[in-house]
Amino acid sequence: MSNYIDSLTTHIIGIIEDRNSTSPVLSRELEKRAGVSGVKIREIIHRARTEWNLPICAESKGYFLASNKIEADRTIRSLRSRAKQLIEAAEGMEKHYNKDKQMELI
Repeated sequence: MSNYIDSLTTHIIGIIEDRNSTSPVLSRELEKRAGVSGVKIREIIHRARTEWNLPICAESKGYFLASNKIEADRTIRSLRSRAKQLIEAAEGMEKHYNKDKQMELI
């Protein structure tokens, strides 16, 4: 199974490496060409960014490999913003239950 994942990852990264900011590849094209789901594509993109340190950018028009830091910075800002929003959502949910605990103490 590991060889399949490595082969699949290499295949998808190869497609993205041929793209730039003016001709990104849509997730659904990657899904079709690789025969996997969008979830699997996102997992592979995550792995490529975190384990292989590849500057894969994601915009509404698709994925591409950053050719410079300026291009990468847009995606970096977007990822940080989304991470902040997820933390805020988790904290909001925690506050709901913390409020209930505070009410029990009264």
